[in-house]
Amino acid sequence: MAGTIAHRELNTARGVRFAVAEDAADAAIRQLLRENAMEGAIRVTFEREPAYARGANIAGGRDRTIVAFSRDRLVCMGRCTRRATWVAGRPASVGYLAELRLDAGARGRLDVLRNGYRFFREMEGDDPADAYFTSIGADNARAIRLLERGGLGLPAYEFLAEFETFLIPVRRRLRTPLTVATSEHLPALVRLLNDHGQRHQLSPVWSAETLLSLEQHDLPLNRFRLLFEGGELVACGALWDQRAFRQTVIQCYAPWLSRTRPVFNLVGRPFGLPRLPRPGAVLPAAFLSPLALADGASSLLPELVAGFFAPAAEAGVEFLTVGLPADSPETVELRRRFRPRMWRSRFYQVQWSEKSVVDLHGNRAVYLPDVALL
Repeated sequence: MAGTIAHRELNTARGVRFAVAEDAADAAIRQLLRENAMEGAIRVTFEREPAYARGANIAGGRDRTIVAFSRDRLVCMGRCTRRATWVAGRPASVGYLAELRLDAGARGRLDVLRNGYRFFREMEGDDPADAYFTSIGADNARAIRLLERGGLGLPAYEFLAEFETFLIPVRRRLRTPLTVATSEHLPALVRLLNDHGQRHQLSPVWSAETLLSLEQHDLPLNRFRLLFEGGELVACGALWDQRAFRQTVIQCYAPWLSRTRPVFNLVGRPFGLPRLPRPGAVLPAAFLSPLALADGASSLLPELVAGFFAPAAEAGVEFLTVGLPADSPETVELRRRFRPRMWRSRFYQVQWSEKSVVDLHGNRAVYLPDVALL
């Protein structure tokens, strides 16, 4: 639909105004996130309290959020985080498209999505990222049908791979000793993270500076734990509790699950099964991130996970969140050892008519972005 683009703003003929989000839009953004849940057997909202900007520009990433107002009501938003990531073994500037929310009152307004993408491309201007990608829940059949079909003035969504996010219940009695990271470990830590990332597609490129900057977002260096073999650092991870600025809130359960939740929680506890929190509760979870394993050391992942149970329990964390390529050998072992809850998503490269500089496809590419940065 035709519209007029001014500096950092697009006004359409149907009265929708698109702009780059500023501080004045903070309350409206947080309201949109609170009021529009992700559908499924467990309906959740991904919220950003107490301030949207508190969770922006993490680990050297550069965020740009687009908002769309119809009169004075925010009806749509979307974020792009651009950061240096590994692609085919080399650093590239890649944009991750996330937090696309369309208000329930604007459902079916394809013109809002179309003009939102148009405005975003205008804002990227002559300095676009080398490539863009996004993720969609594998059970979101409606969105998958729309976006995979293509056309309709939207960019092309080209399927890359499936990804598994695990919620691993913390076992209080299981303890595996790990080494607490100090500044002396920093060079080896950065080296392991990049060695691990370079073997995968879309993993972050780390430096000592970006790693230390995580303290601004509640992840100081002493939250990292290290695993050594023969004096060599072979695995590392961190307990990253983001609840102070990003929350997953349980809104409600499907009727059958709501009825059985009390019984499930009672019966499942002796078997180490994860409990189902009450509606309205913030999911008591923390990310196991950043995470890295030396080449050939993937079998150590369960031991590394277990090493975080004690510090997680002390911090009031009931679940560890781990992201892995779907159906990888590591996912099979995590299922067997810890009986986690799992959520599957699909990665897509997003292409406009002018192709991206970098093609994210690869015959042997293993896609492993950091789930805590998505």
